[in-house]
Amino acid sequence: MAISVLGVLCIIPTTGLWLWMAWANKGGRSWGRIMATVFFGVLTAGGLASLIAYLRVKPFNAGPILAVSLFLVYWLTGLSAVVLLWQRSSSDYYTAAGNRSKAIRAASQRPHDQPAARRGAGPDPN
Repeated sequence: MAISVLGVLCIIPTTGLWLWMAWANKGGRSWGRIMATVFFGVLTAGGLASLIAYLRVKPFNAGPILAVSLFLVYWLTGLSAVVLLWQRSSSDYYTAAGNRSKAIRAASQRPHDQPAARRGAGPDPN
């Protein structure tokens, strides 16, 4: 039972990090795919370390097969996401998003042609 609770407590923040990286990548933030790759590396290292530690202590039995299977599905999902993030079409998307962001920042920093309207500057209602 303790392993199940510990597993859930680890998976919830990890899933939150993946969702955060998905949001960042959807927005075309190039740091998002770098962080997703780093998180995937940490996930891989942690999973391998846990598997090696478990195999040293206990022989194979039916108990951890479900946990290993779920981790493998989780890991394969992360692997496919990272592979897709580094495709050429994805790089083109990040470049276009970066150019769009630069254009928006430049447009917001240049002075406007019309001065901003002041409050109460309209016709007198009386």
